[in-house]
Amino acid sequence: MPFYRYVCETCGSEKRVLHGMNENPTILCECGSQMKRSIGRVAVVFKGSGFYVTDNKKNENKKQEKSEEAA
Repeated sequence: MPFYRYVCETCGSEKRVLHGMNENPTILCECGSQMKRSIGRVAVVFKGSGFYVTDNKKNENKKQEKSEEAA
């Protein structure tokens, strides 16, 4: 069962609730208004070559060396 993030439409407070994917519970905030399910924050990790400034510089240097050798 996944955690879902709910945000209050009135006061903006957040709450994480554990329930099934097919369930659609009514979650109430402490202020009394209904909370709305929102997309959670996700960490993104880029792995591999081509994501860093140094990777691009290395490729540019190789291209320049190849063009100089061909000339």
